[in-house]
Amino acid sequence: MPNLLIFGSTGTLGGAILEKYRSEGWDVTCAVRKVVNSCDIQLPLSTEAIGSSKFDAVVFAQGANVNGSAMQTGTKELTDLFEANVTVIAESVSTLMGADAINESGKVVILSSLWEQFTRQEKFAYSVTKAAVGGLVRSLAVDLGRQKKILVNGILPGIVNSPMVARTLSPEQVANVLGQTPGGELASPVDVANSVYMFGSNLNTGISGQSIFVDRGFSIARTI
Repeated sequence: MPNLLIFGSTGTLGGAILEKYRSEGWDVTCAVRKVVNSCDIQLPLSTEAIGSSKFDAVVFAQGANVNGSAMQTGTKELTDLFEANVTVIAESVSTLMGADAINESGKVVILSSLWEQFTRQEKFAYSVTKAAVGGLVRSLAVDLGRQKKILVNGILPGIVNSPMVARTLSPEQVANVLGQTPGGELASPVDVANSVYMFGSNLNTGISGQSIFVDRGFSIARTI
């Protein structure tokens, strides 16, 4: 049975990803701040907590978000968001590799965002840190690929039909997105989970260093 380590499994997207892997017969370990199940592993990661565990895939679905323009965002806010969206991933991968916990030819998938390559108003720190995730994906693809033939990719969800979107976007904003999306539907958590599995399982035999939009075509469509 293949083994998955997932960060951020309690979120909407992380939960959908966890269920996808379980439905495909994977054994799943969740990296969490508070251990409540025998299959959990304590954060921050340590070689002691990892022990002799070996993983065929590692998925990072955690992260943080904050609103604010370049003029409104302070150094601390930017630093804290960089820590949550970039540093945690880099440090966790370093610990896993140091413990030899990712199997040869394993897979690493990092959830980023549409705003890694685009941006919108009031998303300065979020867009900056997600852009850094793109560089992280490409750098890890080179370093981990050279060391253990590990394939590393990023998934960039667009506006996903989720409770968070319902809370943070107005009906008018959602309607605007739908009007610019081919097919007129938002991406779903299942869409994201299926895409993560595609790149984070033995279905992926050669794709690495890529950042893939999962937005039902929203990013490439323009309504004129």
